[in-house]
Amino acid sequence: MAEQNRYTFKELVDIIKRIRRDCPWDSVQTHESLKECLVNETEEVLEGIDLFRETGDSGNFCEELGDLLMLVILQSEIAREEGIFTLDDVISGVADKMIFRHPKIFSPEDKEACSLSWEELKKREKIPGKRL
Repeated sequence: MAEQNRYTFKELVDIIKRIRRDCPWDSVQTHESLKECLVNETEEVLEGIDLFRETGDSGNFCEELGDLLMLVILQSEIAREEGIFTLDDVISGVADKMIFRHPKIFSPEDKEACSLSWEELKKREKIPGKRL
């Protein structure tokens, strides 16, 4: 098997942007039209996990995660075109969420936050002004 090219995240994003611009199929996709693709790719990731567990071969699992990542980037590019949010917004949002939901790691000095369960943190996260 030939050695696979290695790409950076930025290169992948640029590839998806070019496909979105130049591919007749991708250029007309919408958030709604991609819903079934998201479901299918998520199911394929789950199958990839099962296959990895059964065989120890991670190749399919890795490939399916890549397909799902591609759809996240594509959906984010469509949102950027629509002026509603960007991929950077998605990344910042999930990073902020993970930091907030893991106070034992990111703010161990905050005893109140560290005493809360994951579900309690999720509830606080949604209430304006209630974040720790």
